[in-house]
Amino acid sequence: MFIKNQFIQNKLVLHLMEQEEFELLTASSNQEEYLLWRTNKRNVDIVRVSLKQYDWNREVEAFVQQVEKNVVQNIQLPLFKQSLSFHHVFIVEYEPVDSWSNLMNRESTSNKIDNSLVYLCGQDRDEVLTHFFQKAQLHQPLTFSIPDNLFELEYQTETLKHKIQHIKKDAEKAILALFNRGKPRLSYLILVINIIIFILLEYRGGSINPETLIQYGAKYNVAMLEGEWWRIITSMFLHIGIFHLVLNMLALYFIGTLVERIYGNVRFVIIYFLAGIAGGMASFALNPSIAAGASGALFGLFGALLYFGLKNPKVFFKTMGTNVIFIVIINIIFGFSVPQVDNAAHIGGLMGGFIASGIVMLPKTKAFMQQLIAVVVYVFYLFGLLAFGLTNEDVQYDETLQIQHIQQLLEEKQYQEVTEIVSRTLPYADQLEAELLFYRAYANIYLESFDIAKSDLETAVQHRTDFEEAWYNLAILYQQENEYDKALQAMEQLLDLNNGEISYQTLYQELKEAEAKE
Repeated sequence: MFIKNQFIQNKLVLHLMEQEEFELLTASSNQEEYLLWRTNKRNVDIVRVSLKQYDWNREVEAFVQQVEKNVVQNIQLPLFKQSLSFHHVFIVEYEPVDSWSNLMNRESTSNKIDNSLVYLCGQDRDEVLTHFFQKAQLHQPLTFSIPDNLFELEYQTETLKHKIQHIKKDAEKAILALFNRGKPRLSYLILVINIIIFILLEYRGGSINPETLIQYGAKYNVAMLEGEWWRIITSMFLHIGIFHLVLNMLALYFIGTLVERIYGNVRFVIIYFLAGIAGGMASFALNPSIAAGASGALFGLFGALLYFGLKNPKVFFKTMGTNVIFIVIINIIFGFSVPQVDNAAHIGGLMGGFIASGIVMLPKTKAFMQQLIAVVVYVFYLFGLLAFGLTNEDVQYDETLQIQHIQQLLEEKQYQEVTEIVSRTLPYADQLEAELLFYRAYANIYLESFDIAKSDLETAVQHRTDFEEAWYNLAILYQQENEYDKALQAMEQLLDLNNGEISYQTLYQELKEAEAKE
């Protein structure tokens, strides 16, 4: 009797959902077929409970293959799950006419499926169900009695159907509730602030102008070492070029609003700024270049999503988990591949956002000790980056960074400080040693330390034989000391490089005339 099979089917499905932690994936419109799943250690179990009747073995096998193919193509399985097991339970009146024993341990046509078993519950229903429970490693026994009264049987069957749907709807509501803890007001506010500041930068001198960026608060290690630590915050709102702004604001629009919906407004803004600070500190410790952008804070939002996945793995991988992990990995690989990308800020912000999520916790979660531990970890993480950055001389005495600083000091006529900075930077110089020596010689000329200046220029042209400014200054110094032979040799080298410069030709003629008078 079909109604009896319906009762058994729904009793089994409800048992799997209530006692064995299976989730209902899909159900046919007439509820004659259910598809359920659960994660078990490193395995995913898929159970299909069907009332469909088949006359022939090949019909069963063809339908099983089609169902498995559809599931593998459409379901988003949790990451790092190594095997997928299918259990097809058919509750039918009679078995196929031909032999079907080969279906019991059939080999799947998909290499993604570890195991595929078929159970046909006909006359030997209890024995087949017992076999199914053993193979599927189900621990809670299923015991029930079928009502003799037809009306009672129909009533209980409908009650079971409604209960299954009720559990499914409650699960869906619980998932929706996780993503509706707050309206994304602050994400939009931060987005607008970033756009306004970008327009201001463009108006004041250009968002790709280093001087403008430094003036308005970009991350600049030299200034931070002098006490301007507020740059870690201000740099989060500056962007270098329209492409940089658009990419980050798109990320803020999609990822920021999602995190704000999950964590709520206050928790979101705490995560955003703590992640941004951690990203800025990591950039200070590992990246000598001038830097700006919300990337550290935005990667912190990815960290917040990963923390959400740690606390709600089923929901995470059922909704967005694989995509989030994929995006994070791709961005990190991209960061290591492109030199201009501040990968230190990205990874620092990612870790900072994850830790910050442990500080604020998810809404309606109380874990004071875990939060306290997260606070301690964040403080150690931040001060660890600070300590490493302060002692990382390869970064803080980076030649490119220091030349920018030297040029600024020369404009301010702080020549003695220039000589000191060059002396500290030279041991770490790799490609710009000649330029550093030239700037130190330039400062020493104004300090009237001509011998030191001459020595630096002589070394500079040895490193760079095409260094016109160094040859020119060296010739002038030789001229001042009446070393006309050396001066003329320097000018001859210079004219070989550029004989079209009038000032070079003029100085050369002056030296020739002075030598003739000698």
